Amino acid sequence: MGWLHYFHFSLSDLRGLVSRRTVILAVMALFIYQGVGIFYKTLALQLIRMRPTPAVEIKAPAAAVAAREPADAYRVIPERNLFGTTTKTVVDKQIAAAPQQDIALLFDVKGTVAGEGKYGFAVIEEKGTRKQRLVKAGDVVAGAKIIRIKRNAVDVLVEGETRTLKMAEMKEAPILPPPTAAMAAPGPPPISGALVLNRSELQGAMEDMGNMLSQAQVRPYFNMGVPDGFIVTNIRSGSLYQKMGIANGDIIQEVNNRKIRTADDVSGLLSTLKSSNDISLVVKRGGNPRTMNYQFR
Repeated sequence: MGWLHYFHFSLSDLRGLVSRRTVILAVMALFIYQGVGIFYKTLALQLIRMRPTPAVEIKAPAAAVAAREPADAYRVIPERNLFGTTTKTVVDKQIAAAPQQDIALLFDVKGTVAGEGKYGFAVIEEKGTRKQRLVKAGDVVAGAKIIRIKRNAVDVLVEGETRTLKMAEMKEAPILPPPTAAMAAPGPPPISGALVLNRSELQGAMEDMGNMLSQAQVRPYFNMGVPDGFIVTNIRSGSLYQKMGIANGDIIQEVNNRKIRTADDVSGLLSTLKSSNDISLVVKRGGNPRTMNYQFR
């Protein structure tokens, strides 16, 4: 019982010694300690949640790889020789600079009427096929643009360079042969009468313009530098020109009272020959105009 008495004495004394304020401070210190511990544990938990996962770190390089250009995108470097490490680009430039086939090797200029716009045109013939066509400024032939029609020559634009195609020099008789020249040509039909021709023969000639023009040399005629029809020379024996009574040196000036000057006029002449039952030509022979009438049956 002695120790109980001692313990009771000690507690009584302790209550007296320890003040109420001390107890309050101790309790507050305990709560503060516990609160700080809880705060740090909560902060650590949030940091763990915010830490990036390994999966995200792996995807980042994958995205970078996906954004990388394919190998073909870098092919332009050796092709253009950006770093001067190959001579291939020099060869490529030489090939690119090689001109197209010379247009003079593809076509011959058979006749021209000098003039601007609709007043100038040319007859060109494709080599090999002898196919002929009328061209004027602005037309494009085998990649060459017709830019100007001159007398006996045509200016064309090929790859930015101006070229001039000239008519071949004629080795035959002069354009206006002397009266004594020996040439096969019948006399003209009577002025008051009409010459009857076979329509099927005419249509066959119109369908092959190249063959028709090869039967004679047809050139534009200029009077004091002004187009004044077409002059016909070197007519072949048995040709349509001969059957129509056209003689060497005749200048065809009008068809059905329409002057022949431009490409449109020539096209109109061809259409007239194909569709009409009769036509009337005005030709100049020996400096004098002559009317020649025809009927097609």
